[in-house]
Amino acid sequence: MPIRDFTSQYPINPSASRMVDNDAPYGLRQEFIDLVYQIHKTPAAGGLLQGGYYPGFDEDNLHKVITQSLGFEAAAQPYGGYRYAVGRDIRKAEWPRVYDLICRLWDEIPLELRGAYEAGVNRILAAHSIAWDFGSDGRLHRVSPATVQQQITAVFTELSDVRFAAALHSFQDAMNAYDDRPQRERDTCKNIMDALEAVAKEVCGMPTATFGNVLAELRKSQAIAAETISVLQKLYDMANNHFRHGMTTPFVLKKAEVDFVLVTCLAGILLFIRL
Repeated sequence: MPIRDFTSQYPINPSASRMVDNDAPYGLRQEFIDLVYQIHKTPAAGGLLQGGYYPGFDEDNLHKVITQSLGFEAAAQPYGGYRYAVGRDIRKAEWPRVYDLICRLWDEIPLELRGAYEAGVNRILAAHSIAWDFGSDGRLHRVSPATVQQQITAVFTELSDVRFAAALHSFQDAMNAYDDRPQRERDTCKNIMDALEAVAKEVCGMPTATFGNVLAELRKSQAIAAETISVLQKLYDMANNHFRHGMTTPFVLKKAEVDFVLVTCLAGILLFIRL
């Protein structure tokens, strides 16, 4: 794919450099418009349309979708042509709306071109050090180290069991908050802790208990190592102090601490399920 064909040879370290989560740089915006046009020049079985575009490409409709989804009024015959008009409109949009547009256009891309769209978007995001990748579900997901992503996938798989329905709901709410633009840190922490508590209560057969009650029972029965219980207890205390219902201080955790809470709760969920 021609999109950043040369510069994409130099991969960006995702853990070190993918830190931009409160901006959509000017260059990214214009590259994205170029990508949308470029993927519609992909050769089709029946050949390209006059002008070199994929069969079914409707530039007038594309212009309306982009402009109106950004909150602007679409002109019938925009000055300078459609491509100039959408480039101008995306330049004026507030930065979160640019990412809304990336997701919105997923529904407009023909199925056979979606792979090229996904790959092109991700090349552009990586080149600008953006903290999200675009997934085949049409959503943006925060970039995580491979080991953390494996944990997220493992937890999602384990929670597919119907008995963990409540935990799965909280887990999905946590990941949506984690992936949001900008990130909703307190919602991430609260919901992933709720998921951990729901799993612990289900596994231990204590549906009306608190996570603290579960830990007390595990301590009494010596079901797991005392040190493991101590770590979980400290996590529970942190949750109650900083982001759960009885929080005693305003939410002040840093992004690295949010990551710590998420990863620790993911590990705790897997621990309880695999007991």
